Parts: sequence; C-alpha cells; structure tokens
Amino acid sequence: MTTAARPFAKRGAKLVSMNITRRSRKAILNAVSRGADRSPLFWWMVVEHDAILASARSRIHWKTFCDAAAKHGLTDTKGRPPTERNARETWRQARIAVARERAGAAKLPKRSKPLSRISPDWRPEVVPPAVQPGAMVPAPGGQAGLISARSVSLAALEADPVAKARVDAEMDRVMQQLLDMDHRTFGP
Repeated sequence: MTTAARPFAKRGAKLVSMNITRRSRKAILNAVSRGADRSPLFWWMVVEHDAILASARSRIHWKTFCDAAAKHGLTDTKGRPPTERNARETWRQARIAVARERAGAAKLPKRSKPLSRISPDWRPEVVPPAVQPGAMVPAPGGQAGLISARSVSLAALEADPVAKARVDAEMDRVMQQLLDMDHRTFGP
C-alpha cells in the first residue's frame, strides 16, 4: 500500500488499538458536543433540569446545594467549586438553555421518513389526481357529454360569481406584487 492511500499513517507504522469502553466513548462524545465554554455544573443542571425542579419545593437553598455540588466534583468553568452566586446564575442559564432547546424541538416538524426516501410519485390522499390539459372529462353540473379539462375550470368559474370575484381579486393582488418587484428591481 502506498502512502497516498494512507495519508495519515507513516509507512510501516502500526496504529494504536482503539479499545474504548462504551462509557469512555460516551464521555468523549459528550465532551466534544458540549464544548469548554460551559461548566460541568451547567451541563449537570441541564441534564437534571426536571429533577431539580421536582425536588426544589419553592426555592433552592444555594449554600446547601453548593456544598453538595463541590462534594460530588461539580465545578465552574475555571475548575473551582461553585459559589452561591455562581450556582444561582448557572441555574438561570441552564433553565434558559432547556427552554430554548424545548422550544426549538417543538418547532421542528416530525418526519416519518427522510425526504430522499419518499417516492416522487407520492401524493396526499385528499388531493384528487391531476387531469392532463386537453383531456376529456364529464361536463359539470350534470350536463351530458364530455368537455375539455381546461374548460371545466373556466366553466365552473363563470357559473360562480363569488368565486370569480375572489379569483379576480387574487390575480389583481399578484399582479400588483409583480409590478412592485419590477419597480424595486429595475426602477420606475
């Protein structure tokens, strides 16, 4: 094998075995995803957000909390045991982060399939299949015979003055938008 095929290994060098336990792997991935800009105390508060809310009846006694956090190795960003003020501010930031995460997750649509796996021929069940222009379809309103598919929509529109007025108003609005876009793009 040439060095071009192995760009990161020296010729003849043996790679170190990657025997990493599942727990170590998870710890490494958490460290990568969380970054160093937040403290272990912050990340613990984010993970245990709901449990902290459930166990804090009315208010958190910060002195007791800081003593317990320091005892269990939770630190601020500089590696020091948390102070009452630091813990209170970290809890505020953790609540904000959890709220943003939950709000963002609620906005995302739930996809049952990745878009690339949906058949290009798929159509929602509520939409009738499209009629090819010029195809012959039954006449509207129970009239006898077949007519062109294009004239069905025009005939239905002419028969309903309310629908015709709505379509005309919508067409006027769209035309005005197009004219405004032209004026912004090309000038008056």
